[in-house]
Amino acid sequence: MAGLKLQTKSADKILYGIKFPWDDKATLIQMLGLQAASSTTNTRASSAVNLKQGVLHTSGSRSETFVVDSYWTIGDKIHDGIKKAVEQDVAVGIWRMDFNEATLDAQGNIASVPAEFGMAKPNGLPETEAVNNLLHANITYNIDGNTQDGVLNVSELDPQLLVDGLKMFDFAHNTDIGGSTTTSPTTGATTNSQAGK
Repeated sequence: MAGLKLQTKSADKILYGIKFPWDDKATLIQMLGLQAASSTTNTRASSAVNLKQGVLHTSGSRSETFVVDSYWTIGDKIHDGIKKAVEQDVAVGIWRMDFNEATLDAQGNIASVPAEFGMAKPNGLPETEAVNNLLHANITYNIDGNTQDGVLNVSELDPQLLVDGLKMFDFAHNTDIGGSTTTSPTTGATTNSQAGK
């Protein structure tokens, strides 16, 4: 099979975003938790008709799901939103973004990204409570109808999605680290620099 070229993609660059029906229209697409393994299914139902000459198989409608293993930060509003969606049995907007095929601007920054969009109902919020581990849930999002292909501009995405989703942390300068609460290197005691104000 000379000349055979197989396409490879980095799974780390495929991210899922979410928006809830109660969000404001101007709200940006949020990252669906800190993501580990994820997958999709796109299957077509089939049925068998028994004829005298044999079995005839017929095709039915397609069924799609997104499966995302999400880890949650403390007070994560996405976690609380999914819990509300499950309790109220409402569909949420889900985007599957493939940054392997992102378009870059002249400065080399991401300008747009191809995506699949669907309205989906999460199948639940099963939380794994492993000892000394992060809170996370592996959730199946059952797509209503079929997903639609399109392109998202970077202005539609929460900036944290690009930082936390693609590279965990952005480069920091000295003024980006630190705050009002510090730990004294000599005593190990925590002090508040605002205390004298």
